[in-house]
Amino acid sequence: MQTWDFLIVGGGSAGCVLANRLSAKGDKVLLLEAGQDTPPGRVPADIEDTYPRSYSNPNYMWRDLRVQFKAGAGLVRYEQARVMGGGSSVQGMTALRGLASDYDGWAAAGATGWDWQSVLPYFRRMENDWDFHGELHSQ
Repeated sequence: MQTWDFLIVGGGSAGCVLANRLSAKGDKVLLLEAGQDTPPGRVPADIEDTYPRSYSNPNYMWRDLRVQFKAGAGLVRYEQARVMGGGSSVQGMTALRGLASDYDGWAAAGATGWDWQSVLPYFRRMENDWDFHGELHSQ
């Protein structure tokens, strides 16, 4: 039976980078991705293409994924990559913060320092939004 030091679920940009960094220092890492594997030399042409053709390929997306964008709102369809490399493989890169209530819920469940007011300054420092600014965004 094989054993690993770390299990990473999701072969998107973050999961791949984390797996690389951990394995580079000698840890045994198992990286799981639900979607198609794209090993070097066998990456599909639409993913390698600089024009974002892969974004419209339903084989790289979760089917019928629904999310709630606002507390109390209904579920809506959500495009989320399901392929090695995640959103960066389908060239549809979007960063979403999540709902303030999500972070507050994590803190209430014991994730100290993950409440909305604690994470907001980090979001503001890494963003540079010239179209919108205010108390929730930096400029």
